[in-house]
Amino acid sequence: MSGKIVAVMGGAFDPVHQDHVSVARICLEKKICDEVWFVPSPDRWDKTINASPEDRFAMLRLATSDEPRFILSDEEIQQGDFRGSYVFLSHLRETHPDICFRLLVGADSYEGIPHWRDPLYFYGTEYNGHLLLKEFELIVFERAGYPMPDLKTHLDKGYANMFLLGKEQGFEGRYSSTDVRRSLLKSRSKPEGLLREVFEYIISRDLYRF
Repeated sequence: MSGKIVAVMGGAFDPVHQDHVSVARICLEKKICDEVWFVPSPDRWDKTINASPEDRFAMLRLATSDEPRFILSDEEIQQGDFRGSYVFLSHLRETHPDICFRLLVGADSYEGIPHWRDPLYFYGTEYNGHLLLKEFELIVFERAGYPMPDLKTHLDKGYANMFLLGKEQGFEGRYSSTDVRRSLLKSRSKPEGLLREVFEYIISRDLYRF
């Protein structure tokens, strides 16, 4: 395959934690991609986001500043309305035709992909997740408590290729943004899995005091 390969990691990053950064590093180490683009989402219909886009972007910058192949993108935030992964990846494909984009996603999200949608144009049956699965390769990483998908079953459905990142590849998903926020609500000491510089930013901005 010619051209640059980019792994796109979208999400709220509310806040970014160690697993986000670790799995991105392994993608580079395993040469699954040449760059990882971190793409924080705008406000979303499917979840409550606690920190502002500006704060989430700033925390990502702190967490990724030591690796030049980590690229921060505010394209989805600037898009305004949350349109879902397929619309956004299609936009990236159109605007960067020389790049091969792969979606980096947790095992907790994999089973739900066929029911992903564009919330601006959804009237009950207009799912577009199956198009994403057919047109874009996935990199699926382990999340605690969720089974990893089976590659053969995935390919037998006519979907594009998929790369798996779990214990065998040196990654063990342990943390979640939800758990980090819960810990910060109980105590203002640094939770496990939260980078020191991100924690210091949270304290300085007095974030996650519900």
